[in-house]
Amino acid sequence: MTAVIPRSLVLVTVLVLCGAAWADVPWKRGDDEDVAPATLEEIKADVGQARYGRIVGPIESKVALAKKAMEPYQKEMKKPVGKRRDSLLQKCKVRSAQMYAAAAKAALRAGRMLRKKSHQAGIQEAFVKPNQAEAARIYLELSSDARIEGNFPQAAVFCKKALETDPENAHAKQLLKQLAEEYRQALRDRRNRSRHTGGGSEDKKPWEWDYDSDHDRDRDWGDWRNYTDGKHRGWY
Repeated sequence: MTAVIPRSLVLVTVLVLCGAAWADVPWKRGDDEDVAPATLEEIKADVGQARYGRIVGPIESKVALAKKAMEPYQKEMKKPVGKRRDSLLQKCKVRSAQMYAAAAKAALRAGRMLRKKSHQAGIQEAFVKPNQAEAARIYLELSSDARIEGNFPQAAVFCKKALETDPENAHAKQLLKQLAEEYRQALRDRRNRSRHTGGGSEDKKPWEWDYDSDHDRDRDWGDWRNYTDGKHRGWY
């Protein structure tokens, strides 16, 4: 007597087998797993010299410009302290940071031109992360310089630029919080001095500054609260 297998059991068996086969497809399985980054030599060998040059060339040219921007800085730093031009030193750093940030963005675009995840990870490790970190480092140096001079708005601008370049930079986040507190303390001190002298307070919040007279027009605080976890509702 021939045994009759229920159709429902057959259907379940087929679905289970198909599911197992789908899970074993290499490209499917790799989509959700971490991929080891390929080296630049491996990427070059896979995509060819010409295409590799088109992908990496724009990144390397921006890194070269970032390094070149610091040449006048190094020359100026050899002078005695009293003869150094602070404005030139700052401009060199700003230009260098801008080029490192541009190199990181170019690397992100380059990664999207590559299909293999290992190639994308390789570009990330070789170009995106290092250039983001270097741009953020220079911006934070500029922020510290401005902070020492008591220029809190400018210090905050550079700190914000560091975070725009490297959003996970814990040092930049902490520094921006400190700047907010120091700025509020400076306002309290000014208010107290104003009371003692009988004058009115002219304290203004950063978004109320006259950009023509208070500081450079092309600089502002931006929405600093995005970088301080929303803990500060106001400056005082």
